[in-house]
Amino acid sequence: MYNDLRNLARRDGRDPAEYFTLYGLEGFLVRLAASDLASDFVLKGGVLMAAFAARRPTRDIDLATAGFPNNVTEVEERIRAVIARPADDGLSFESGSLTSEAIRDHAEYTGVRVKVLARLAQARIPLHVDVNFGDPIWPAPTDATIPLLLGGTLRLRGYPDHMVLAEKIVTALDRGEQNTRWRDFVDVVALTSSRYIDYSEQRAAIDVVAHHRQVVLQSLHPLSVTMPELAQRKWEIWRRKQRLHSTTPERFAELFARYLGFAEPVLDRSADGAHWNPSRQVWELDR
Repeated sequence: MYNDLRNLARRDGRDPAEYFTLYGLEGFLVRLAASDLASDFVLKGGVLMAAFAARRPTRDIDLATAGFPNNVTEVEERIRAVIARPADDGLSFESGSLTSEAIRDHAEYTGVRVKVLARLAQARIPLHVDVNFGDPIWPAPTDATIPLLLGGTLRLRGYPDHMVLAEKIVTALDRGEQNTRWRDFVDVVALTSSRYIDYSEQRAAIDVVAHHRQVVLQSLHPLSVTMPELAQRKWEIWRRKQRLHSTTPERFAELFARYLGFAEPVLDRSADGAHWNPSRQVWELDR
């Protein structure tokens, strides 16, 4: 597996360390999916985007909890049980390296961050698993099929696509022109390039997330006037660092225009009764 990953990284023009990390994350998820703890978690974040064929690699795993007490001890016990499971993938997880700490956002306890070291041959692979509490999932988790680096798939419960989009859109509203979560803009454009989205489901998901975060829904159009110029330099640096020249536009204004084309008609309700056509990149009225 070690040499296979090095060869794959060379072919794709990526740093082998990125693929070792992703392989380690996959190994954790393979063990989780095979355990009786799979129903305790819901997948979100970058690994889930791979299920939507929207992107990879990523550096950590984001999970939401489902039905167990939200404290560090409960999370750590479950993670230890998962990494103790055997799998024929060449990975070993060092349970003695595992540490956990509370995640706090503005002094509010929102989850647990677990760090653990995995090994694959001579590669040392530091892994992070963020477990979040209390985030709404509307109407319910869905089954996600995750493609694996070296072939095959795994299945886990994950966020529905409209909830993934809702969280990223509400984040943009909340942060305004100071938003530097470039990956969110890229993810929304990538996801809406391949998925049919129903307006009513998308609007409901945005309403749920905004209510939970206490964010007032409003137009994103004012950002289109100021943000592209303010963001351009930072966008260029991030885009170059992520090696996204072949999949993202050079000008942030172009990316934001595509983002706005999906999000704004949901926010101003002009897409009511419509669905998103990914091939035409427009909201079309249902017939």
